Amino acid sequence: MATTFGEYYARSFDAASFFGLQMVINWMSLFAFLWVLGLAYLVIRANPKAPANRFMAVLLVCEGMKMLFQAVDVLPLVERYESLWNVVWLIKIDVFIVGTIASLFLYLSVPVYYRIERLKFMHRPAFQKHVWYMIPIVSTAIWMLLRRNPLFQIPDKVWLSCPAEGAIPATTVWTGTISQDMQAILTSIDTCPAVFDTILATESAGLWLIVMSSVAVSILALFFLRSSIKRNSDGSVLNEKDSTTSNSLYIGFAGKVVGNILFFAFILILVPLLNGGPAGFIDVNDWRYGVDRTFISRLKYFVWTFALIFQVSGVAFEAMMFVHASLKDTVFGIDENLRTTFRNAVFTSFGAFLFILGSEVMENVLGFGLAGGVLMGVGLVVIRKPILGVLDGISSRLLSTSFSKEDMAYLKVYSEALRDGSITEREKAMLATFAESYGLNDDRVLFLEEYHNSDRSNPHVDSASAQAQTA
Repeated sequence: MATTFGEYYARSFDAASFFGLQMVINWMSLFAFLWVLGLAYLVIRANPKAPANRFMAVLLVCEGMKMLFQAVDVLPLVERYESLWNVVWLIKIDVFIVGTIASLFLYLSVPVYYRIERLKFMHRPAFQKHVWYMIPIVSTAIWMLLRRNPLFQIPDKVWLSCPAEGAIPATTVWTGTISQDMQAILTSIDTCPAVFDTILATESAGLWLIVMSSVAVSILALFFLRSSIKRNSDGSVLNEKDSTTSNSLYIGFAGKVVGNILFFAFILILVPLLNGGPAGFIDVNDWRYGVDRTFISRLKYFVWTFALIFQVSGVAFEAMMFVHASLKDTVFGIDENLRTTFRNAVFTSFGAFLFILGSEVMENVLGFGLAGGVLMGVGLVVIRKPILGVLDGISSRLLSTSFSKEDMAYLKVYSEALRDGSITEREKAMLATFAESYGLNDDRVLFLEEYHNSDRSNPHVDSASAQAQTA
């Protein structure tokens, strides 16, 4: 009997699967993918014509594409979904590799959009105009050529299914043949230790090479940024805005590099030490279902699975720093957009959870679940404002507002003009002159004034921040 969607997920959260550890990481990868897509949209929407915004949006999308390798595994690895997997596999491998290759080139293109003294020859408007869209095109072309080479292919894929404990494993060739490595796994399993469904696929040395190269390139870009920060602290020619941007990029890259290093330290050092030699994705099946299921086998499976979380957390940290910190000086108001998005997303998710919970409770008590869902929904609407206030407080701490020197100077002038409780026509003219001299457009002025008038503003903190930034 074919495995259903529900049965597959139920087995994914049993004790043998560490209570859903890998499935949780799969969903985290999917959420990280959607998160960076949303951030990329905010970056573009903030200033669609700015080259730095376009570059950052493309970088975020490519980082999200790299999450898809793990994210698509939220779908059951079951033969009955083979027609779906024929498409999903292209996303898992081809889209993932294109995103990886593009990220490598984008890392190396950071000096094009963010001035680094030693590489200032790259910081040119002519380059900025075209690099952001040429890299994805070139990366796709490169992969179209590489995928023809057997070194970069995964020709053999086999469905492996165990319908019952003690049964003989059933295999169905998806593509290619049953390779020697697959046959070794099948021989090791012998009889089914439990009910499960999975895919056996050959390893690709070329794909591993592309993925591992991201660590070296990330470290190289990190050295570039670190060098620019040192030069600034020693009195370099970098101006304050360039320095802030470089520092933010450095923090974002550092988080991503740390995530990559931890991932490959687990996969290339810790796992081989436990395994007595190199191991790949195909070996995971032997650790889980093979005859030799010892404590060490379980430990290797846990270490391998746990290592996957470092990739996800690295991308999530990079996205947060690149958008909120790195672009805080060039994308006005993006932190407020992020805060609003955070608040609405949490409120909506909480509302959906309560609706489902209310429906289930009322279904079990009265046999009519919809009434419970509606009751919960109406109650949530009634207390909407207090909840949003709490969420705003949380998001204000997670996504603190940052202002440029010009922003702080305008806030100070606006605060002085409003000291008597009203603004005269003469003061309005003065503020308009200040805004124009500071290069602040009408939307930014409106945002700053609304921020000052809100409960979140603190004139004393603002003044201190302005003095610190001016200094």
